[in-house]
Amino acid sequence: MSRLLLTIASVFIMGLTHCKKADTAASALEKEGLSSKNGEEMMGILSTTTFNVTPATALNSTFWNNVKTALTTGPVDVIFADGNYPQSATLTLSNIGDSTNLLTLKTAVTEGGAVFSGAISNLMYLNTCKNIKLLRLKFTGGATGYGLRISNSQDVTVEKCFFVDLPDVGYGALGVHYPLTNRVVVKYCTFENVGYDSHAHMIYGAYGIQRLSVVANTFKNCSGAFVRFRGDLSDKGVVYDNDFISTGTYLTGLNPVFIEIPVFNDVNPGDEKMGTNFMITKNSFSYGTVGNQTTRFNVVFHSSGYNPPGRNYLISTADGALLSTGTVLQKRTVMSGQLGLDGDSIRFGGNTNTNVQYNVVYRCWNAYGSAGPWTGVASIGTAVNSSGLATTEADAIGYYP
Repeated sequence: MSRLLLTIASVFIMGLTHCKKADTAASALEKEGLSSKNGEEMMGILSTTTFNVTPATALNSTFWNNVKTALTTGPVDVIFADGNYPQSATLTLSNIGDSTNLLTLKTAVTEGGAVFSGAISNLMYLNTCKNIKLLRLKFTGGATGYGLRISNSQDVTVEKCFFVDLPDVGYGALGVHYPLTNRVVVKYCTFENVGYDSHAHMIYGAYGIQRLSVVANTFKNCSGAFVRFRGDLSDKGVVYDNDFISTGTYLTGLNPVFIEIPVFNDVNPGDEKMGTNFMITKNSFSYGTVGNQTTRFNVVFHSSGYNPPGRNYLISTADGALLSTGTVLQKRTVMSGQLGLDGDSIRFGGNTNTNVQYNVVYRCWNAYGSAGPWTGVASIGTAVNSSGLATTEADAIGYYP
């Protein structure tokens, strides 16, 4: 029995300390008669293949093909040594991931120890990937599009990463895009000093994403809306236990919207609709008392342009008045009948405010040639649902099954 336990321990330790494929561990177990009756490895001691990376490592197609191969036999860690990783071309992961075996890109220990920078469009791009975690990486410098972009990918976690001092990004520190993108979790990250105009965001979710969960992050000073869930029907978004801070001193004294659910319909009829399922709780929202004081809104459902089929975002003057000053029932009637927004499904409560003007608003602008009869901002905070909110991080991440 002691010999058997020693063999198991040896296999497990080698899996933790060497670049060793899981089938080697499985073979050792089979020799000891420890494989399951179906011939599958015992998952508790499946070894992890490790790829150690330095700034001199060529992260080319050969490297990532080796990672793909290793993922077929067990989890994989790509460990970036502390240092600067200047990018002259986007670091792209395409069609990588295994439904069972997790791929982790991380530093060994230091939070923000691996620093990605470069005057290029995107520093890192995950396209058509799944079951990936990014841990303790830092994105900074002169990127002009995104620091990190995620498209058409599922089950991606961005954890303890830094998106700081990205003054040139035109779209976002982190982009999360397209309908096939589902179950992206951003947690324990730091976002600070992002963008140069209203088009840049800290997290730019867009074009039909589902289940983007934003949990326990710190956001400070952005030129555009901090977190965005843009149409078409980007939905089931969670914003839980984050700190949102706008000092009013960034660039020209900006205090932009914190969370925005917008549509931009530049064709007639329009082709973007707002989602309506959101859970926002336990956040701290703080605006400075200096700088622009006209957009101190926690959550904005925003429309620019024309109406898409089935929606009347260009509401009448009378409906605009009801949204602004009507009863809860009157507000909800306009929301559901005209805007496609279900007050029960918009869950907002348990947050703390400093110098916030409105919690939740509907805002409409004419643009691209549209000529709606009402434009402006209407507070709908009394018409959303403050019950049924998540109370733990695990509940928040799993809020929309």
